[in-house]
Amino acid sequence: MTLAVRCIALFLFFLLNASARSEGLVVTVEPSRIAVSSSFSSGTVVVFGAVQTNTPPAAPYDVAVIVSGPAQAVVTRRKGRIGGIWVNQDSRTFRNVPSFLGVNTSRPPEALASQDVLRRQGIGLKYALFDAGVPPDGDDPYLVNLVNIRIQQGLFNERATGVTFLSQTAFRTEIPLPDNVPVGDYTVNLKLFQNGNMIGETASSFEVAKVGVEEFVAKAATNHSLFYGLSIMSMGLFTGWLASVAFRRD
Repeated sequence: MTLAVRCIALFLFFLLNASARSEGLVVTVEPSRIAVSSSFSSGTVVVFGAVQTNTPPAAPYDVAVIVSGPAQAVVTRRKGRIGGIWVNQDSRTFRNVPSFLGVNTSRPPEALASQDVLRRQGIGLKYALFDAGVPPDGDDPYLVNLVNIRIQQGLFNERATGVTFLSQTAFRTEIPLPDNVPVGDYTVNLKLFQNGNMIGETASSFEVAKVGVEEFVAKAATNHSLFYGLSIMSMGLFTGWLASVAFRRD
């Protein structure tokens, strides 16, 4: 047997073994579309999942659910006093930051897998931001402030026991959405663990969209920016003229 044939045979052996060990995941996200109007105060997305396996699990499963909103660039600034006045000094730009980030796990992330695995899979608020240019130690003060602000706004959240198993293979979790949730397409990534190893994953999605007057204004600003700008300027001039007439002193 030639060396090439041996390599191919060895590769197929490992591939078949990996396929045999991997577990399938099915997931349902409800609702698939969140309508945001002027009366929207908050919402909840419910994720149902199940592990597809032909044999009873040899050990309990663990699940991590990561929900990410549309990516954006964020500039964070540090203020300092100069001559008794607070002014912006240093700044740091983070790119590909999720506008919304929710991380739910069946157990604390440190109990699911090693730190290296958590870092590679982006599980946890700290690790999920590595694509935004965060150093591996995750101790950047600009990042810490960014995460704290987003947590206060309700846009970042992490729940260490947010995934509930309904049986050995079925589970559910809820993702709360604040009233200031950004519009756009959201991804739902599910990662399955057993004995500290990730053995399966799948993904789904849902949409957050404006409806009513908010939808009309957003589309006008995006698709007809010149007309929208002229309209806003005209309304401002008219309002100013109307106020001057109403409060004019004779």
